[in-house]
Amino acid sequence: MLAAGQKLSKSYAINIRYPAGLKRVYLNFDQVFQQLDSTFQKYEDNDEIVGGVVGIYTQMCEDAVLRTKLCENGLLSRLFPLLKRDVCRQMALHTLVNIGHHGGTNVHAEIARQAPILVQTLLDHPEEHQTVEHIIVILSHSVGAAVNGDSQAPEMPEIHRSLDMRIILKTTIHHMRQLYASKTLIDHGNQLVFASAMHCSAAFRSEPDLDKFLVAGLKSKNWGLRGSCLGAMIRSYILSTVPDRPALGPAQLIQIFGSAWPPHLLEVMNQYGLSRCQTTQQRGHAMALSDAITGAHSRDHYILGGKLADLTLLTEFSLPATPMFPLSEIIPRCVEALRARGTAADTDKADILEMKYLIRLQDWDGIKSKAQQFLARNPDSAYTFYALTLRPGSEDGLRAAKKGLKCKENNTTPYLYFQLLRRAIELAADLGVCYFQEYDQHGRMMWEEAIAFLMSALEDSKTFIEQAPPDNPYMMAILHWNIVLTITMEGPNADLKMVEGARKKLKISEEISEHLRSPILYTQTYATQMLVVDLYAEAEKDWAAGIKLMDERLDEQIPPPDFPKKAEDELTAWLNDMSLKKFTCSSATPKVNVKDLWYKQCSWCRNPSAVLRKCSGCESARYCDSQCQKAHWSNHKKECKARISGS
Repeated sequence: MLAAGQKLSKSYAINIRYPAGLKRVYLNFDQVFQQLDSTFQKYEDNDEIVGGVVGIYTQMCEDAVLRTKLCENGLLSRLFPLLKRDVCRQMALHTLVNIGHHGGTNVHAEIARQAPILVQTLLDHPEEHQTVEHIIVILSHSVGAAVNGDSQAPEMPEIHRSLDMRIILKTTIHHMRQLYASKTLIDHGNQLVFASAMHCSAAFRSEPDLDKFLVAGLKSKNWGLRGSCLGAMIRSYILSTVPDRPALGPAQLIQIFGSAWPPHLLEVMNQYGLSRCQTTQQRGHAMALSDAITGAHSRDHYILGGKLADLTLLTEFSLPATPMFPLSEIIPRCVEALRARGTAADTDKADILEMKYLIRLQDWDGIKSKAQQFLARNPDSAYTFYALTLRPGSEDGLRAAKKGLKCKENNTTPYLYFQLLRRAIELAADLGVCYFQEYDQHGRMMWEEAIAFLMSALEDSKTFIEQAPPDNPYMMAILHWNIVLTITMEGPNADLKMVEGARKKLKISEEISEHLRSPILYTQTYATQMLVVDLYAEAEKDWAAGIKLMDERLDEQIPPPDFPKKAEDELTAWLNDMSLKKFTCSSATPKVNVKDLWYKQCSWCRNPSAVLRKCSGCESARYCDSQCQKAHWSNHKKECKARISGS
C-alpha cells in the first residue's frame, strides 16, 4: 500500500509542474482531489504518504485557480494538524506560506483563526529556524490582514478580538533580533508590527519591549525599517488621542488678556515682540470683528464684506455664527456686493470671503471648484491656496501649501503665512510616513520619496519654530514633529542632545498654553514625541544589538538596486552648484543620502513630490505643473539656456 501511495505522489509530482499536467488537473479536478483526499485519509498515520500528498498540494497551490479550489474543498483543515508531526511540519508550512501569500480575504481569515496553533508551534520549536520563518511569514499575511484596517475598525473585528496580539507580537520581535533571522523573517515581522499598530495599540502599551523596538528602530541604518517603526508608532496612537485644538477664540482671549504674564514668559514674548505675538494681535482682531458685526445693522454689505475679508487674513475666527448674525444670509450678500464693484481688489476680497465661508461649511467639493475659478483670475491668491490645504487629500494639499508660501507678500499676512507653513509640515510628514509603505509601478519601494517628504517637513518645522510667535497655538504640535523628525532623519547618529533646544521651547509653549487656560491635549504628535523621548535611552540600550543585526541582515540580502544611470547625471546637473555627494549604491542596499533628494522637489515652490515634470529645455529643473514652471522662468531661463547650449 505504501508503494501505491508513493507511485501516486510521483506521478502527479512529475506532471503537475507543466501546462499539460495542470490542464489534466483542471479538467478532472474533482476526480484528482477525491483520489488525493482519499489517500490522505486512508494513510493519515503514514508520514511519508501524507507528506507526498501534501507535496502535490503544494505544487498545485502554485496555480491561483487550483489554490482557490483546494481551499474551498477544505485543504486548510488538513494542514494544521500536521504541524504537530515532525516529518510533515515543513511541507505543511510551505504550503501555508504559498496559500497565505496569494490568498484572498476568506483564506486569510481562515488561517488567522488558527493563529494560536501557529504561535504554539513557534513556541514549541524555536530551534527550527525554517519553521520560525515560515510561521512569521504566515502570520504576517493572515493576522496582518485581519487586524489591519482604517480608523473605524479592523478588517476582521471578530477575529481581531479573539487574538492575543501581545503574545503574537512579542514572539515575533523576539525572533526578529536573533542571529538566525533572515531578511524574509525581518521584513514580514516588520510588516506584521506595522499592520497591527493601529488596532492592537493596547498590546504595544502593555508590552514595553514592543514600544522600545519602535523607538530603537528610528536608529536603524535601513530606511525601510526606520520608516516602518516611525509609521507604526504614529499609527498606534490614532485611536487613543484627540485632534489638535484650534486657536483660542476671541472671547477667551479678551477674558484672560488682563491677567499678568509670568515674568519668564513675558520675557520670551518681549524678545519676540509683544505687539507681534498672536494673543496681542488677536485681541485687536476680536475688537475689530465686534465692530464689524455691530455695523451690520447698517446693511452696507459692501463695507461689512470688506472688513470680514480683511479679518479672514488675520485670524481664524472671522465668521462668528450667532442668532444675530446668520451667516447663510449675510455672507452671500457681502460677496455679491463686493463682486458688484468689479475692481480687482474687491473681487479678491469676495474670493477670500466666499472661500472662508466654504471652509466653515466644510464644502470640500465647492472649495475645489471655486479655487480653480479664483486662481485662474488671480494665481497669487495665498488664501485660496490655504483653503485647498484643508481639503482631504494630502498630496494636493501639500502642493497648495507650498505654492501659497511662494505668493507675494502683499497677498498674505503673518497669520496666513504660518497657517500655510503649518499645513506644509503636517501634510509632508503624513505623506512621508505613508510613502514608506508604497510601491511605484515598477515594484520599487518609494523610500526616496518618503525621505524627501520628511526632509521637507523637518526643514519647514525649523522655519516655523524660528519665525512664529511663541504663543502661536500650533507651536507645540510643530515642536512635537520637529523632535520626532530630527531623531528619525539623523537615524544612527541621533541622540537627545540634538533636540534639547526644541524640548526647552516645548516647555515654554506648554507653560504659555497653561497660562492661557488652554488644556494640553493628548494628540498623536504629543504622544509620539513623549514615547520617543521617554524611552530613547532605554530602547537604545536594550535594542542596539538587535537593530544592528537587522541592519546587517537587510543590507547583505537585498539585491543590487535598479537605479537608472541617468539619475546620477540628473543629480550632477541639478546640484552642480552645490558640494553634495551623489547616490552611493553598493552591491547591497541603496545607501540613501538625504541631501541627494532635493531633486525630488519642485524647483519653484519646493513641493516634494513623487511626480514632477522636467523642464523640456534643460531637463534638470522639475515642477509641479505649468504654473510653477511659468513662475520660475524669470529665474531659471538664463541657467536653462546655458545648460542647453553647453550640452
